[in-house]
Amino acid sequence: MEDIDDQTDNIRWGALLTLLVAAFLVGPVLGASRISELVSLVLFELAVIGSIFMGTRNRRIHHYGSALALLWFVTSLLAFFGFELEILLTWLTLALVFGALFVTFLNLLRRDQGNIETLLGAVFGYLLIAMAWAILYLQIERWHPGSFAGMADDDTWSSLIYYSLVTLTTLGYGDILPITAPARLAAGFEAVVGVLYIAVMIGSIVSDLPSHRSG
Repeated sequence: MEDIDDQTDNIRWGALLTLLVAAFLVGPVLGASRISELVSLVLFELAVIGSIFMGTRNRRIHHYGSALALLWFVTSLLAFFGFELEILLTWLTLALVFGALFVTFLNLLRRDQGNIETLLGAVFGYLLIAMAWAILYLQIERWHPGSFAGMADDDTWSSLIYYSLVTLTTLGYGDILPITAPARLAAGFEAVVGVLYIAVMIGSIVSDLPSHRSG
C-alpha cells in the first residue's frame, strides 16, 4: 500500500512539474499573444494550486490558498481584459508563489529519506523559484523602467523568465543585464539562492536515493 501511495505522489509531482514547465514554454513556443498569455496563466494557476494541496494536508492552508488563488485568477482575468490592476496582480502573484514555495519546501524538509517523489518536488520548487524571481523582476521593471538592458521590446515577460532561469543557474550569458540597484540586488540574491538550493536541497535528496533503494 505504501508503494502505491509513493507511485501516486510521484505521478502528482510529475504532473505539477509538467504543468509548470508548460507554463514556461507556452510563450516562447506560441509567441507573444493574448492566447499564449491566457494559456500560460491557466497552467501556472493549476501548478501552484496543486503544489499547495500536495505540500500540506492542513485544511486551513488549503482554504486560504484556494481563496488567494481564486482572487489572483479573477484579478489576472480582469487585467488580461484591460483593467489597470498590474500592481495588485503582482503582489497577489508574489504572495501566491512564495506561499506555494514555503509549503513545497516544508513538505520536502519533513521527509525522512530521499526518493523520486522528493526529487520531483525539489525540481518543481527550483523552477518555482525562477518563476517567483521573474515576477519580482517584472515588478522592478515597472517601478524603475529600464532596469534591465537587452530585453526584447515586444515580449518583456518571456525575457524576464529567461533571465531568471540563467541567473538562478548562474549561467550569466550577459545578453540581459541588471542596471539599477534593486535589479542588481535581486539578481545577486537569486544566484545565491540557486546555488544553495542545488547544494543543500537537491544534493541531500540525491545523496539519499541509493540508501532508499537498498532499504
